[in-house]
Amino acid sequence: MQSAQRFRVFRNGFAGALGAALVAVLVVRVWGQENREPQFEAASVKLHTAASPSTGRSGIEETPGLIRIEDLNLKSVIGIAYGVKNFQIEGPGWLDTVHVDVTAKPPTGYQHAQLQVLLRQLLADRFKLAVHHESREVPAFALVVPKGGSKLHEATKPRDFFTARPGLIQGARVSTAQLAGALARLLGYPVADETGLTAMYEVKVEWTPDQAAPAINADAPIAAPEPGLSLFTALNDQLGLRLQTRKVSGDLVVVDHMERAPTDN
Repeated sequence: MQSAQRFRVFRNGFAGALGAALVAVLVVRVWGQENREPQFEAASVKLHTAASPSTGRSGIEETPGLIRIEDLNLKSVIGIAYGVKNFQIEGPGWLDTVHVDVTAKPPTGYQHAQLQVLLRQLLADRFKLAVHHESREVPAFALVVPKGGSKLHEATKPRDFFTARPGLIQGARVSTAQLAGALARLLGYPVADETGLTAMYEVKVEWTPDQAAPAINADAPIAAPEPGLSLFTALNDQLGLRLQTRKVSGDLVVVDHMERAPTDN
């Protein structure tokens, strides 16, 4: 009310115009603040080394009041920030070997949908990250049912914990789309579900986890590992499913510039 009274005491045209200009500046400034991209209120970013405090975990923890990243390499953090998998990121080799720890306080009213924007701004601020996007053909897999048919059994148990780690994929109620997603994370390549199967299945696949993953070569088909209890063999023998090579058009995040160490907290 006081502001309104002050503007009413101006009598001449100059004073009125000045008052209107001030109001316009204030409105623009407030509008800019309300529409500014969200940022962390505070953040600690440190390189993770052998001497760093550690719980032995590697990953990201997210709550309304805290975002914590522990012992993740920079490529994985970029992947979270841009919503892509590691095979969709092109940059210097040290992105795989430089690991970081991040403890950050999100803004009031934080929602999960803001996480990518917050991390992108953090990476740009602390690591001077600059990227661009490209669309290219990339090697991929298709999950298919061979001529002999699958060995999958429809689920009879309620849903339980679904695990997908090197050496084991297991769950009580799993769709083939979920299975394809788990395979993509483990193999580091896109995996399309082309099985045509729509039910929920009891899934268990066990293999030797130290079997080397096939090397990326965008100009040649992906070669399976040498014979043995590889994931490829286990899928075929235990689930009656097969991975076939494909090429697909994919969005790549190309790192133009990034510092190896963060700026001071």
